[in-house]
Amino acid sequence: MTDKPDYIVHHVEEEDVTVDWFFGHGHLSTKILQLVLVVIGWFFAILPLVIEVSALRHRNDAGGWWNYQEGFDMFDTTMTFLELLIIVFIVGFLALHVIYRVVSRERNRRKTFDEERLELRLSLADDLYSDKYGAEDLRRVQRNIRIEPYADLETYELRDTYRIHGVD
Repeated sequence: MTDKPDYIVHHVEEEDVTVDWFFGHGHLSTKILQLVLVVIGWFFAILPLVIEVSALRHRNDAGGWWNYQEGFDMFDTTMTFLELLIIVFIVGFLALHVIYRVVSRERNRRKTFDEERLELRLSLADDLYSDKYGAEDLRRVQRNIRIEPYADLETYELRDTYRIHGVD
């Protein structure tokens, strides 16, 4: 096993960061109070939907929870405004997407790279992975790969290898 890196100062268990008081043990009175608050919250979240659906369903007859024209006019105005807002967002984001694609296509067309430098970087990366994890053909035939804790590739290890060989 590889030693723990210096920047890891302590170890955190799953129980330390995941606390679920409602489904945990004890505190029955707190759970009952929380359950009552959840039921009241759901009631007041669902009640307006029931009233609105009932009113819209009985818009042209005398049934439903409420029936007045000013409310239906406000509902129609709100829905029209929301539809226009959705159209503006769709057109705006579509325009931003098209602009992004045109700009990135132009940027990629102009992009050039040094083939020798790229080949050197790829060979250095292959050598680093081979030294750390074994030959590539042996890695590909293994079904299960076990990497010991803290033995994975460090964040700056590949970058430092490039700097050592002068291919930043």
